[in-house]
Amino acid sequence: MKKLFIVLLSVVGCYLFALGQDEEKRNLLTVGGGVGVAGYRGDLVGKSEESLLSNTKPYFNLSLERRFGKILGVELAYLKGQLSYNENNLDSNLHRNFLANFNQVGVNFIFNFDNDIVMKKQSPFSPYLSAGVHFFGFDSKTDLKDKDGNNYYYWNDGSIRTIDQNDENAPSVYTDSMKTKRDYMYETALSGSYSKSTISIPFTLGLKWKITERFQGRFYATYSLLMSDYIDNVSDDSKKDSYFNTGFSLHYILRKKAPKDPMYEDVDVKKIDKGDKDKDGVKDINDECQGTRWDVKVDKKGCPIDTDKDGVPDYLDQEPNTEKGMAVDEVGRTITDALIQQRIEERNKIITERKTTFSEEEASTKTLDKIFDGIKKDHEEGKIGKSKIPERLQSVDTNKDGLISTSEMNAAFDGALDGSNNLTATDLNDLMEYFFEQ
Repeated sequence: MKKLFIVLLSVVGCYLFALGQDEEKRNLLTVGGGVGVAGYRGDLVGKSEESLLSNTKPYFNLSLERRFGKILGVELAYLKGQLSYNENNLDSNLHRNFLANFNQVGVNFIFNFDNDIVMKKQSPFSPYLSAGVHFFGFDSKTDLKDKDGNNYYYWNDGSIRTIDQNDENAPSVYTDSMKTKRDYMYETALSGSYSKSTISIPFTLGLKWKITERFQGRFYATYSLLMSDYIDNVSDDSKKDSYFNTGFSLHYILRKKAPKDPMYEDVDVKKIDKGDKDKDGVKDINDECQGTRWDVKVDKKGCPIDTDKDGVPDYLDQEPNTEKGMAVDEVGRTITDALIQQRIEERNKIITERKTTFSEEEASTKTLDKIFDGIKKDHEEGKIGKSKIPERLQSVDTNKDGLISTSEMNAAFDGALDGSNNLTATDLNDLMEYFFEQ
């Protein structure tokens, strides 16, 4: 029976794991292990004054779990531990005891509640139910003698002595020399014609705690029905023995490498890793200043060198040795009263030209071109920095040079008149003002 069960267990386990491989696209395999305590339920319990909790014993377990589909999973589980009980019934003078070392291995079928139906799969806490079929092997022993090899005799006064109370040599009065204590060393094997192996049917209620995406803890309680009534070497009724266990386990989810997306099959990842689009000598993956001009000297991060640390790179800096902490303009010049006055005069000059030009009855394109040429020259010589074109007017700059020329402004006005653009009267007024102030 034992060999047949192991063969069936292997076949069922392999089949379900293979089924999970086909059904579960995520290809998850969860490895776990935990500890807990187990308590015996059987013939001795109903006739004893002992608490169930006082007879619990430790165990540990290992598991491999494969989830397939949204709801179901299968688990191969191994559990090793002890079951024990010490009967104590003064009325009937029953003091039977046993300790069984056991090994249990089998398959559990798991119902997961984090299935996007009952509750969200990403929930940090989720309950689960499971039931299974296990092989259960046990070796039971009893404690009949003290550490010196003397048999235990339980007297009516509740004491344990080394001589039978009904023995003719037993003294009529109590003597300390005959008193002993149990050493709880289960030294005597329990013998019987029954098998030392059976089938266990476990039922579990548990709670998953998803600590991280791949690491989780589980709290659970299990009741296992055994197909034998001889774990305790006693068969006083028709009920089978059973036991409960509770514990905590830690689990880690192993994942297979994700398949490569067909869309990127022809992508050379190594080439991308070595790419340097702006040719500044710094790989794109490490370049913090993409699009640097090829002839500009850069640092290790791919950003233009700024020797005086004023925020303006050397290749644009018209004052390369600015004192530390000084405020500068867009071309790196220290902002002084004289510079501020110069900028005000330049602005007033442009405003005056605009007013003079548009005060005439007809503003010729030639005059506007002359004004734009002056603006462009001032930019090229670094007398003034480029101002950013308002977002709603950026479509007017058709050649994308950061300046709006006379021809571009005239085209914008024509487009507004014939309906080929969406510029409003307010936009056109702002465009005229920006033309002279850019």
